[in-house]
Formats: sequence, structure tokens, C-alpha cells
Amino acid sequence: MLTFSAQTRTAGLTRMAEDPFDVLVIGGGITGAGIALDAAARGLSVALVEKDDFAAGTSGRSSRLVHGGLRYLEHGEFGLVRESLRERGILFRLAPHLVRPVPLYVLDADWRRRARYRAGLTAYEMLAAGRNIGYHKAVSAGQVAAAIPGFGGRSRGVRYFECQTDDARLTIEVARAAQAAGAVLANHARVTGLLGDGRVTGAAVTDEITGQGFEVRARAVVNATGIWAERVAALAPGSGGMRLRPSKGVHLVFAPGAVRTTAALAVPSAEHDGRYIFVVPWEDRVYAGTTDTPYQGDLDDPPVGEADRDSILTAVAGLFPGVTGRDVVASWAGLRPLLGQESDGDTASSDLSRKHAIFTGPFGLYTITGGKLTTYRAMAEDLVDRVAADLGGAGPCRTRQIPLGLHGPAAAAVRLAVDEVRRLGLPPRTAVRLVQRYGDDWRQAVRLIDADRILGEPAVDGLPVLGVEVALAREREMALTDEDIYVRRTRLTTLGLTPSAGSRRE
Repeated sequence: MLTFSAQTRTAGLTRMAEDPFDVLVIGGGITGAGIALDAAARGLSVALVEKDDFAAGTSGRSSRLVHGGLRYLEHGEFGLVRESLRERGILFRLAPHLVRPVPLYVLDADWRRRARYRAGLTAYEMLAAGRNIGYHKAVSAGQVAAAIPGFGGRSRGVRYFECQTDDARLTIEVARAAQAAGAVLANHARVTGLLGDGRVTGAAVTDEITGQGFEVRARAVVNATGIWAERVAALAPGSGGMRLRPSKGVHLVFAPGAVRTTAALAVPSAEHDGRYIFVVPWEDRVYAGTTDTPYQGDLDDPPVGEADRDSILTAVAGLFPGVTGRDVVASWAGLRPLLGQESDGDTASSDLSRKHAIFTGPFGLYTITGGKLTTYRAMAEDLVDRVAADLGGAGPCRTRQIPLGLHGPAAAAVRLAVDEVRRLGLPPRTAVRLVQRYGDDWRQAVRLIDADRILGEPAVDGLPVLGVEVALAREREMALTDEDIYVRRTRLTTLGLTPSAGSRRE
């Protein structure tokens, strides 16, 4: 098992302060981690610092779907849809344990609208160019009722497939792959300034755990801070050219049994503005979202407002009678770093493009923002292509072939894991959980449970997270704080645990 712990971080910070690097990446979200992996895999020396925790921002607060962007077809963004579908297929191949198919239903009693959906899905699947996860089909009212037993009506619909993931865990696996390729990474390390006069030659960094400051020298500095990109770029005189229009997306999590469905579904938003809310099974719960509203508040901790909450509740209750605010056990809000132009005027944030953009300047500084979770690998390739061309001496992109935590089919790993967990007296679902969360490292999880059987029990009574997951968060995933563990590594807060409650076993 690759060690990725507090000790790894300490050694990495020491190296950052002592050695020069080819590339310094600022930002530990999915894009920054992807850039670190791509650059290191090409033979460049790479350091990455993140002011909070990996995936603490947008990358850990998405809809947890790896999708092609069916809605983008309405805006004529065929290139973005094609790229997203290609990247969805690549991620499904590289991380089959973390990126898994999920059936998604669109319900409509009107046969004309169902026909339009099917026409759109046919085009969508053609753009996938052989990388389809599954093909769409019409479903009867009876099939809808079987898949979505809590649906308060009878309607036909259309079923198609997307992929579901845990965005924070995917980010961690990309970060770990970057370390395995030679990158040096540290969370809770804040950039306080950029070095250089006329060109950027590195950054001043403060260890948020110890308060110690140091400098990291690099030939190229990459600003991959997403929603904070303007602020970081402003640390370098002469930067500019980007205009971000943050958009807030809110999700609600419902208690077990409150929203009864075995499949995901897309329901019209309560505002009837052409948007859809996704209702998605997760663990033994269901979450629903997202909103898409302009935002101007605190970038670090966007709130879940009453209007956001009511909008989602209204949409869900419209199909699942009896659902109320009392059924909500958790929520989260994230911000999209959407790119705007002066000519956008009052354009709704939902109509702004999800394409990414790269800005250069002053010399030595590269800023990338925009984009979406699904296309992070392509974004990283685009950015590193530019950096490598300027630096010279780097090889071609290799990230289409680098597994993200699992070598081989997930089903084969589960079969092996089932035999091992049975030996420990644990149910087969434990094997599935360990493989889906840790890939090849399910073996290390089993070894830890074998040495301490209490780690095979729930970390918190009534929740599916095992004690071994808390242990692995520190040793395998550089979790330094309780929030790192509860919010991102184990998702205990998504399951309804308040961080102050703590875990029963560590």
C-alpha cells in the first residue's frame, strides 16, 4: 500500500523548502491533482500545495456524477458533450471501482416529450462514439413503479445511463497516483504570495498546521484553485483577463426510506426554468440537487439557504408525496467556477458554458479554471501540454493509461475480497464496500481488520462506515483533521453525523 500520511506530508514539505521543481501546482482539487499526475508522469518534478484539504472545495461538493452533459446539447455545445462522454469512458476504465454506472430515469406522461428525449439521447449516444455505458430505452409505467417504488403516480419514461462516483475519493486517488508518479503533495499548506519580479518563480507557503513559512521555487507555477483562481492570480502583478461568475449548487440528503427509489432520476426544477434536479441513491440514503444560482458570498463556506432548500424539496415532493423538510438529514453547497464575459450581461448561470480556459501571464504563471469534474483529465492534459512546450524535455501525456487505485476488473477484486472477509466472519457486502472505496488496497483493509477485529465494525452505530475506514484515512489518505475524515474521506457528515459527535472508534 502506498503510504500517504501526515509523515508523508512532513517529508514533502521539507523537500519543497529545499529543492527546486519544474512545476508547482497551487490547488488540491481534482484539476490540480490531475495536473500533478500528468506532469509527474511525463518526467517533470512536481510539487502541489493545497490551503485546506484535498477536494475541500468544489471537487468535494459536486453532484457526484461523471456524466456527458446531456443538457449541454440544448446549447449546441457538441464539442463539450463529445469530450465529456470520451472522458467518462476513460474514467470508467481507469477507476471502475469508483466510477460506476447508474440508471437514470426521465419520466413524462406525454409521448411527444418522451419522443424528444429519445431523439436527444440517440444523438448523445452517437457522440459517445462507442464509449457508451449503456443504451437508452423506453420504460413502461410498471417498470417505473418497480424501479422507483416511492413515485406517487403512474408515468412512462426513458431510462439511460450515466456514472456515479464519490468526487472526494476520486480526487484522493488521483492525488495518490500523482505521488506514486513522483509528485510531492501537501494539504493544509497555504500560498501567501508569489515569488519573482517580472516573472513568477515560485510561491511563499505557510504550513497551516505548524504556522511555519517557507518558499517553494519552480520554473512554472500553475494556479489550479478553481473558484479562488482570481484571488491567487492577483498575487502576481500583471495577471488578469479572467472573469469568474460563481454559481452555487446545493444538495440535500434524505433519511433512509424517505425517498424510495433504486435508480437515479431527473425531475424538473420547481422553478420550471428548463433545469432538472437529480435524485440519486447513495449508500442507504438518497440525495437530490442541484441548484444553479449566482453567488457573491463567502467562497470558503457557501451556505445552504432556505430558498435553495425549498426549491429542491418542492421538486422532490412533487414526485414523492409525503417528503418534508424533516426527512433531510444533511446538505452541502458547492461553487462552480464558471467563466463569464462582459457581454454575458444578465445571462443565467445555468446558461454559461462549462468549458475550461487557460490564462498565461505574467511569465511563469499558468491559470486554469472553468470545466467540470468529468473533464478534469482532459483539462490537465491541455494545461501540461502548454507548460511542457515552454519548459521542454517532457514526454507525452500518459494519463489515459494510468489506473486510479485498481488494476483489473472490479468484479474480480470483489470475488477475491468476498473469500477473505468471510474468513473473518464478515458479510459479502463488506467486501464490496472495501473494493469500491479502496481498490487494490482492500487487502490492506482486510489485514487491519484481521489484526483488530473491532475495525470491521461500524465506526458509528447505525451507519455503514467501518472503523477501518477511519484508520485508513490517516495512513492512506493524508487526513489530518476530524473534518478531513468525517466530511471527505468517509462522508459520515453526508450520512447525517454532525462532526462534533465524533466517531465511536478510531
